[in-house]
Amino acid sequence: MRKQHVSKYQFSAILVVVLFLFNYLSSQAIDAIQSYQPSAYSIATGSLGKLLTYFSNNWLIYGLTLIGYFFVWMMLIAVVVITMLLTWDIASRQYFLRGLKSLQIHLAVFVTMLLLIPLNQIGFKFPIAYYLTIPKTFIDPIMTPMMWVIIAVVNIGLLFLVYRLRLVPYFAITTRQNLKVNVARSWQQTKFQSGYFFLTIGKYALITIAVVGGLYWLQRLFDQGLSNGLNRSMVNILIAIAIGYFYFITSQVWLFFIIKDQQTSPTRVRDIKLYLSITQVIVVVLVGVASSLLSGKFVSQPTKNYVVIAHKGVSSETDASNTIISLNKVAKTKPDYVEIDIQATSDGVYVLSHDAKIKAKNGKTYPINETPWHVLKKVRYEENGKVITVTPFLAYIQRANQLKQKLLVELKINTTITTAQLVNFQKKYGNYLTENRAQLQSMNQNAIKRLAKYSDRPIGLLSPVVNSINRAKFNTFYAMEYSNVNTNIARQVIKNHKALYVWTLNEEADINSNYALGVQGYITDYPKETRAFLQKLSRHAVYADAMWYIVMLQKTAI
Repeated sequence: MRKQHVSKYQFSAILVVVLFLFNYLSSQAIDAIQSYQPSAYSIATGSLGKLLTYFSNNWLIYGLTLIGYFFVWMMLIAVVVITMLLTWDIASRQYFLRGLKSLQIHLAVFVTMLLLIPLNQIGFKFPIAYYLTIPKTFIDPIMTPMMWVIIAVVNIGLLFLVYRLRLVPYFAITTRQNLKVNVARSWQQTKFQSGYFFLTIGKYALITIAVVGGLYWLQRLFDQGLSNGLNRSMVNILIAIAIGYFYFITSQVWLFFIIKDQQTSPTRVRDIKLYLSITQVIVVVLVGVASSLLSGKFVSQPTKNYVVIAHKGVSSETDASNTIISLNKVAKTKPDYVEIDIQATSDGVYVLSHDAKIKAKNGKTYPINETPWHVLKKVRYEENGKVITVTPFLAYIQRANQLKQKLLVELKINTTITTAQLVNFQKKYGNYLTENRAQLQSMNQNAIKRLAKYSDRPIGLLSPVVNSINRAKFNTFYAMEYSNVNTNIARQVIKNHKALYVWTLNEEADINSNYALGVQGYITDYPKETRAFLQKLSRHAVYADAMWYIVMLQKTAI
């Protein structure tokens, strides 16, 4: 009896569900694995010796964590191998076990996953790749139109390389040949398929632009014609549809890199029934709904009790950051807080600087924590076309108190810091901070836990990634990179009676999106413009930009 080929369109609905279930189960597994690790608050950062002792005392827990991650990886390999065997029509226990043990398969999956990260940056749903995506805040400063073109061309070129080598896993499972031979065979057998690759990639790109663009403009119509409550309901429906579409297009791209004989395999089922098409659409929409609910990709009632925070003490990106001159200027825009970065010199004087090193006009580089204040204060360096010197924290906060401008002070800790050093910080600056009604934040969780014993100031945890939200009394707010924030996080923060600040919001679309998610604090380089836009949104919220952002740019595992 003749075997039936598995059509990629027949298989795609099942694969959408498999992708969703794997993403959900792997995220639950990773969360469970991490929940058994000691709290980051307990990681000893008081000295290098204490840090090494901490890891020596907890090596078993971290070892088991690595085993847990390996288990998740093997789950991914199993799913990939099963998908391959089914599409190649050679499913058997023997081939399955051979695929699990093949180093060539593991290498192929790992390399492909790395090269698919850029697609996950813009909404695709490839498993595990989410955990390797880059926070958008770190990408924004370098992304010019030319850079977008360069990255797109390079990424398409790398994907074309993967496409040409896509038969390596097939040969690895069905033959006993080494990697070098399989690479050569795959390259040879796919040499006439370049046109098909570029046509297919172009087709997927155009369809994606049409779908997401169409939903975006549809929501703009709803924003213009519907009240706040109704347009918020409609955006949640459109978000679910868009996420379902991205699961579908992810399945198509996955199959595109797996199917062996693409140009000879059937591209559609000729006798497909109408109810099967409807079933596929229903599956995609249901997966979109489940994903949006589980991952916090939905819009709830925005909060109107927000605060505007001037990032690095500037009122525009052209100002020199962390200087008294910029403080005088930004205070006139009346932000709720001015956010600054401070770190200690080698002799314990705190100065304002975002970077750990100062590159002087003479070309010499000065690591702040290795340079005494009497040397550092003479160093002249350039920022945004302005030649400046390092500002001491004491002078800055004294001026802020004269202006009655509250500060959000980031304590940047680039090395271990002892409790004695934290106590000394409080003795030097505590009264000024209290007078200022300042808030403190740091990425060093253990340090803020220790500092909270001596300071009466609200203290928050700063993080470029998602952290576990808890009821710890010593931290009163979370400051997160904005592309990692979702509605679930916002709700958890409020439930635990804390505040959520996000950084760095300079575009109206990003501000709009985080307003829709329920964020309370907006850290921005444009405090005046940000406040004006938030006031406009509080009168009539619009969600088209939020839909675009939540679907394509917000990073979630599911």
